[in-house]
Amino acid sequence: MAATTATATKEESAALSFKPSPTVPLYTDLGEVYSNAPDVAERYKQIATAFELAYGGAPEFYARAPGRVNLIGEHIDYEGYGVLPMAIQQDTVVAIRRVPGGDKLVVGNVEADKYPTQEFPADPAQPVDVANHSWANYFLSAYKGAFELLSSGGAGGAPEPCGLQAVVQGQVPTGSGLSSSAAIVCASMLAILACSGAVAPEGGLDKAQVAEAACKAERYVGVTSGGMDQAISMMGQQGVAMHVEFNPVRGVCVVLPPGATFVIANSLAVSNKAETAPKRKT
Repeated sequence: MAATTATATKEESAALSFKPSPTVPLYTDLGEVYSNAPDVAERYKQIATAFELAYGGAPEFYARAPGRVNLIGEHIDYEGYGVLPMAIQQDTVVAIRRVPGGDKLVVGNVEADKYPTQEFPADPAQPVDVANHSWANYFLSAYKGAFELLSSGGAGGAPEPCGLQAVVQGQVPTGSGLSSSAAIVCASMLAILACSGAVAPEGGLDKAQVAEAACKAERYVGVTSGGMDQAISMMGQQGVAMHVEFNPVRGVCVVLPPGATFVIANSLAVSNKAETAPKRKT
């Protein structure tokens, strides 16, 4: 399982700030990824069942990326100014497997009634149809971004495209200001990179590079993304906030006061960025 968050050590938590773990970890035990999260095993069983029903077999990889809240610095990241967000427990999981010799990307969802299965050619150069928004456009944008990162040499070189089968399950409420879009793009990109062989048990895949690539990739759906959402989704760690700076993306974990509690309230105002993005106008 490719995952973005790690847990701060006792020594790190005793400091006021520290550098985050630099590379994407690969886990084989859910207990190493989730701390005190209820029903995790049952959730992944549900994802595995949906995958097997859709494709007749098990996924090769699971990748996950969390949503976020921002503490300081609203709407300034796309001007290059620093921000202080933190990752939240709610995340998006992408289960995936390769189809050698295949030429299609098939993207399904555990909530199939709400998010119907979509198919795309396995062509990294294809455009994203921003005039006709689909939830699966986020996966396609991550696919394009992953191959751009691989082609740049940032993750070991790009393999020949092949078919992919994926199932998505998200806990980050959509349109809520918690960056569900960044969570699905980051999780999808990690899943695709894992299928390419770029994610290894010994690490090596740089989180900041993937965050940069995910930021650029999300723009393919027609939104203006400044990079905060992808940076904290990729680089965040449990129990701390993060001071994120840009050009290039970098972060420092900021230890929160002991016993600090943050209330995330639902304002009932929905913000669907991709559906209202200016680039959708034709």
